[in-house]
Amino acid sequence: MKNPITFKALLLGTGLLAVSTAFSQKAAPAQKNKFLEGKKYNVQFYEVKPTGRGKALASNFIIKGGKVESDLMYEKMQLNPAAYKVVLDTTYTEDETEMHMVKIEAELAEEKNEFKWEATITNYDVEGTIIQMKSGVEKKKYEFAGTEKTKK
Repeated sequence: MKNPITFKALLLGTGLLAVSTAFSQKAAPAQKNKFLEGKKYNVQFYEVKPTGRGKALASNFIIKGGKVESDLMYEKMQLNPAAYKVVLDTTYTEDETEMHMVKIEAELAEEKNEFKWEATITNYDVEGTIIQMKSGVEKKKYEFAGTEKTKK
């Protein structure tokens, strides 16, 4: 190695190229699941407080375009649709009935707020939670449960 400056410059350039390539990639598109896509559920939301569950608030839970959303959660927490990922997709038999269960999670960060959805869909039923965190501290938590809207 006659010229260590050239070698260091080459090494630095290669490192910068690798780092810039990694950061310039587009975000992964929203994941879609054939079983879930286009589903709408009538649900009851309950705010979970230190004193217990609040009263039931009727709303919806919608899965479309690879995202989850709810009118009530937008109204209460300004929670926009969030891309979900499937963490479990299984079929099993219970009392001679075939059950299809899918667990999903979604996370969204806006300004200092972080939102986390967790939901379990079993056949036509859904249940889950939504947690709002601000600067790492839990601010609000909602639980929800309901059934798929029937098409007329």
